[in-house]
Amino acid sequence: MAEELQHVAVIGAGTSGRGLARVLASAGVEVILTERTSRTLDNALRGLREAMDRDIARWSLTESERDAALGRIQGRVGTPDLSGVQALFDCATEDFKEKAALLAELDRQAPPECTFLLNTSTLSITALAEAVSAPRRARVVGLHFLHPVARVSLVELVRGRETGAEAEAMARRVARRLDKEVMEVAEYPGYVTSRLTLTLINEAIHLVMEGVATRDAVDRAMKLRLGSSHGPLALADEIGLDSIYRALESLSRGLGAEQFRPAPLLRRMVNEGWYGEKSGRGFYLYDETGQRSKGPEDLTEPPLDRFFGHEGDLDGEVDS
Repeated sequence: MAEELQHVAVIGAGTSGRGLARVLASAGVEVILTERTSRTLDNALRGLREAMDRDIARWSLTESERDAALGRIQGRVGTPDLSGVQALFDCATEDFKEKAALLAELDRQAPPECTFLLNTSTLSITALAEAVSAPRRARVVGLHFLHPVARVSLVELVRGRETGAEAEAMARRVARRLDKEVMEVAEYPGYVTSRLTLTLINEAIHLVMEGVATRDAVDRAMKLRLGSSHGPLALADEIGLDSIYRALESLSRGLGAEQFRPAPLLRRMVNEGWYGEKSGRGFYLYDETGQRSKGPEDLTEPPLDRFFGHEGDLDGEVDS
């Protein structure tokens, strides 16, 4: 009988990492949550608590449930002690070289029996597995959680060329523990959900940019049409416009399809530092707790001219 999941590490405390740490801890799993610096870790832990406080205010969570979950999450800076960790969830950078280097370092620290579950939708599981030692490669599998992790009941399972049966079984046990439905997909850029979601978001940005409809009209139209709680522009803000941009760039390179070329307005907003909730401004305004603030109906109107004031910026790269 397979050992019950008790102790895991989540590498990267961004939006996905925080959400994953929360659902794991809420399911009774002890979680090590890591970030590169103490500042980013403190911000992540504060953001996690504030998100749970908002759920308490909506009567979807109790204070005791919040405290129990937070009590199971240990924040760590850098590469943590991975002794006894059964599964490692990689939610860090989507830059291939950085992720490969990180996985190589984690491979040296993790127990031999630890399974590496990679939460990526744009990078090759097979190629990333090459970064770890040969014995570990059978224990590397893709498990893509959708945003927001706490609310979406679907995960995409992706086997690399060398993924073994034990790694796949671990991924499925994790999904069952978190009450998620598994959809197995082929190893291909974007899988299913990211390709569809990113296409919708990018086209929604084009509609606003071209003046076809306002931000609010686009979001309301899709909420009414699809019955979703978020319109595509509000969802983009929640995920992070910088993350959306990088994912679109990756798919554009990997698939060569025009629909994944980031809209010029998205590029300019990211260059301006308008990342969405995390920066306080995206398609909407947000206060310091991440709650939407009152502001103009559409932050991209009327100052579109300042986004497109320099012709050379239209197809340029995002500033580093």
